[in-house]
Amino acid sequence: MPKVTFRKSDTTVEWTGKHESLLELGEDAGLDLDFGCRMGNCTACQQPVVSGEVDYPMGHGGQPDEGNELLCCSVPKTDLVIDA
Repeated sequence: MPKVTFRKSDTTVEWTGKHESLLELGEDAGLDLDFGCRMGNCTACQQPVVSGEVDYPMGHGGQPDEGNELLCCSVPKTDLVIDA
């Protein structure tokens, strides 16, 4: 199971697959993360990826900036460090 580190929050959580997105994982860990539509269209939830890779199993309409990912609709493919 990949480990997800929210670097600014100094929080590391194991991805078990029980959550639908990285946003839900972070919220369940008690983090206050930015979001808007929860569908990947508004890009309000984008965060820089420090290391690792994500996947978008549900797809998304918005395009994150280079080097960023959308928390609301992504899941980790590998161990992941996010600058959140």
